[in-house]
Amino acid sequence: MKKHFLTPLTALLLLAGGLLVCGCEKEPPPPPEVEPELQPTLELSVTPEGEIPYGDVATLEWKTTNAFRLFINDERQDNYKEGNKGTGKLFKDTTYTVKAQRVTLFAQKSVTIEVGDWTTSTFGLVSYYPWKYKALRISSLDGKILDYWIPDPEVLSWIMYFHRDGRYTVSNYSGVQYWLVPNDSTIVINNATRKLQVNQEEMIISKQMTYNNELVWFDSIYKHASDVPNDPD
Repeated sequence: MKKHFLTPLTALLLLAGGLLVCGCEKEPPPPPEVEPELQPTLELSVTPEGEIPYGDVATLEWKTTNAFRLFINDERQDNYKEGNKGTGKLFKDTTYTVKAQRVTLFAQKSVTIEVGDWTTSTFGLVSYYPWKYKALRISSLDGKILDYWIPDPEVLSWIMYFHRDGRYTVSNYSGVQYWLVPNDSTIVINNATRKLQVNQEEMIISKQMTYNNELVWFDSIYKHASDVPNDPD
């Protein structure tokens, strides 16, 4: 058998062409450097501060950095960098959780808005319990009582509900009207503006009229119809 030997020149050519294996392994190149994910930050505040009256509205305000998304109680918000959101009317202590997120990292804060009971606002005094007639009267513009009487039994049986969602219903009437209190001394029922006086036991709704050629107040006086709230939670 004839033996073949590689000349130095042939071996060099084969090695250059990759035909000879040296038996050594090259180290893999290092992985590319990846910038660390940026941690989001979140600033959260509530206005007004402290306890709010029953049925009032608060506002959540936020600022973020390094965030791509923002959620309030798992509801995504359009303005994730800086924004605000009203709570709507609140009737009990309510907690809001705000989360600023960037891919897998997030910053999260929670705030509880404390709400006073129904006696802490005119809205609550009007809307918490149903009402019924107590009496009717006529009084002068300076407060002197000119006439006073008790309605007949049928009228006394009517029950009025000032619901906290703005609906106004009466037990003997199937329709729905609407109400609001723009300030502590005014009530608007189906676009009719009336003077309002209300406390924890009695409500007086008054409109002006002419009586014996004199401009007076016609007062409808109400008392609570029951101790069951109109809109229990």
